[in-house]
Amino acid sequence: MKFSILIQTSRLIHVLSSLWILILALVILVDVFGRILFLSPLPGTKEILQSSVIAVAFLQIPLAVFSNSMLRTTLLTDALPATAQRVLRSAGALLGLLLFGAIAYAAYPEAVEAFQIGEYEGEGSLRIYTWPVRFLIVVTAAFSAVAYVVMMIADWRGDLDDANALTTH
Repeated sequence: MKFSILIQTSRLIHVLSSLWILILALVILVDVFGRILFLSPLPGTKEILQSSVIAVAFLQIPLAVFSNSMLRTTLLTDALPATAQRVLRSAGALLGLLLFGAIAYAAYPEAVEAFQIGEYEGEGSLRIYTWPVRFLIVVTAAFSAVAYVVMMIADWRGDLDDANALTTH
């Protein structure tokens, strides 16, 4: 498969997001037990969770695109002929491309600025720099846009049927 490196990359970043979720669960656990047992929460828990939720969500998008797991309805499309279904899937892919391309484009200047000025969240004991998550959003949004293009190409080549995504081949 020509797109296997992209699919493997999307799987890898999905695994990274899963590991990140595990770490977040441990942070929450330490925070809760710290509050209960020692009357002292883990400093910076709010800031860590605040930036991590966004990052984890964006890390999971490319694999969702490649596996046809993005939210969609088939109520009307199931009644259409195969070519019309493909055209609608292509329209959806173009909208996904435009959406994630626009997110990457709009987020890039803010990511650069956050890096240049050393922007951070949190006060006191823990400060979390915002630029890593901002750049992660740019990269994963751009990767998601590429994933939509790949899916559209695979669909028109016949490498993709409606029931199976590229990740199952």
